[in-house]
Amino acid sequence: MKANQEDKLSMEIVVVDLLNNTTPTILAQMPQIESLKEEFSKNVDKLREFKNGQTLNRTGNRMSKEQLREQMTQLGFITAAQVCAFAIATDNEVLEMEVTYVYSDLLRLRDTDIADTCQSIHDIANANLATLADYGVTTASLEALKDSIENYNVVLPKTRAGIVTQTLFTDGIAELFTENDKLLFRMDKLVTMLKFAEATYHDEYFKSRKIVNTGHRTLSLKGKITNELGQPIEKVTITIETPVPVTTKSTELGNYQFKGVDAGMFAVTFQRDGYITERVFLVFTKNLRTDFNIVLKQAEQQQRSA
Repeated sequence: MKANQEDKLSMEIVVVDLLNNTTPTILAQMPQIESLKEEFSKNVDKLREFKNGQTLNRTGNRMSKEQLREQMTQLGFITAAQVCAFAIATDNEVLEMEVTYVYSDLLRLRDTDIADTCQSIHDIANANLATLADYGVTTASLEALKDSIENYNVVLPKTRAGIVTQTLFTDGIAELFTENDKLLFRMDKLVTMLKFAEATYHDEYFKSRKIVNTGHRTLSLKGKITNELGQPIEKVTITIETPVPVTTKSTELGNYQFKGVDAGMFAVTFQRDGYITERVFLVFTKNLRTDFNIVLKQAEQQQRSA
């Protein structure tokens, strides 16, 4: 899933959570919202499944393949070294040449070539098994090498198949986002009807609709707080409502930042005397930074406009 799709999915997760916690009284004012909400929620669940499937097919098989390759290569190299030691001791130059390998050279072999090489080592050792016991080559050790080769050969085609599967996930993700765009458009129009009758809910919904850009940086959250004139606001208390809440204050330039926030969706509050307290929900992802800027309204202006 691309970075912009990750950000969009984070927004959609927040919207689902908001809709699931909307009171029946408010929902009753929006025709067909229940069916739209249900379909949208199912699509978000599918997106999360596809994202996980995409990740597993990109890394899961490859990790398994690399681990099996390493195990097979190590067993093959040790077996070859044992046979080589026997060949040198018995002045068998032909056998010595057949099993002389440099480990770094084995690591550079192509996927299929390393399997064939280890199979050759196994077959040579097996042919000389009766004379190799003193060098550590046994029926059990050759069985272990044989099993590692077979396991590696089983997973090898799965990596290529995973590329095909990943493409299917990628196409499915694009289709689901397109469907959700249509559903969001319809739900946006329904919520717009409540702009005055349910002003607080209206504002909360459209705040949840904001896509927050994230970046691959060490910080968990950073942003800037300004007033309606674009001027920075200092000493704003920002609190992330994690299981153990964390708090910081904005600087003279209105900047703030957090590090080391656990992955999950948490409420974030922005509070300072003289300004209306804002509370938003943000999704935090491990090893990703979230950027979120916000404009605070003065409390007196809110009272006059009311």
